Amino acid sequence: MADKTRTSHIYQRAHALAEDGFHQSPAEIVATLLAEGFPDAAELLNSENIRADLRRVCSAATANGR
Repeated sequence: MADKTRTSHIYQRAHALAEDGFHQSPAEIVATLLAEGFPDAAELLNSENIRADLRRVCSAATANGR
């Protein structure tokens, strides 16, 4: 259960970082998560669908001036 909770937290945190407008790419988000102490973030977010979603959210946040 703890692993599912941690995985869910990493996905939610990645999405929040994408929404903040400070991160321009999935790579920046992964780097931030690694620095925050989530060494498994790179593997969890290593999916084209997830990266595409994060890129879309980053672009929207940047376009909205966040």
